[in-house]
Parts: sequence; structure tokens; C-alpha cells
Amino acid sequence: MRGHPRALLIDLRSRREYGISHIRGAVNVPYSSLEKVIERLPAGRELVFYCERGGSAMAAARDLSEAGFQTIAVIGAYDEICALTETVSGFNI
Repeated sequence: MRGHPRALLIDLRSRREYGISHIRGAVNVPYSSLEKVIERLPAGRELVFYCERGGSAMAAARDLSEAGFQTIAVIGAYDEICALTETVSGFNI
């Protein structure tokens, strides 16, 4: 994600889906595990979420916002992201 070197791209899909394919540089934190690792997420970094259809990414953004994280972006559904060749929500993918 050029232009955002401190951003952390988080794939919220299952470990199986992530293992099949994922966006280069993304870390896998299945949405079902997010609550367990929230304290280990880096404060002060922009967290960028994607998932299978976009719903879990939106929910994760809401959950983390409520937990005090300030800079959160959602780039939506994995298949749609892969089809794009332009900037998504300000991030070049």
C-alpha cells in the first residue's frame, strides 16, 4: 500500500481462505479471533481491514473504534479488491 508505510492490512477471513490466497503484505486475523488479539494490535498505526464480503470488515472497524483505535479504514470484500486496478479508499493496492 504505497503512500501508507505505517498501515497494517488485516485479512479477517478464515485461515483456510487466507492460505488459499490473500493480498500481499496482509496479516491474517480471522474476525472470530479479533477480540482475543485486540490488545496486541499496534496503537498509532492505521488498521486496514478486508474480509469475504465486507460485513466483518465494517464490524471490526466499529469494534476497534469503540475500543479506542483512532485510524481505521475498511476496503471491503476480497474479490472486489482483487478486481480493482486503481486506488481503493486512498490506498494503492
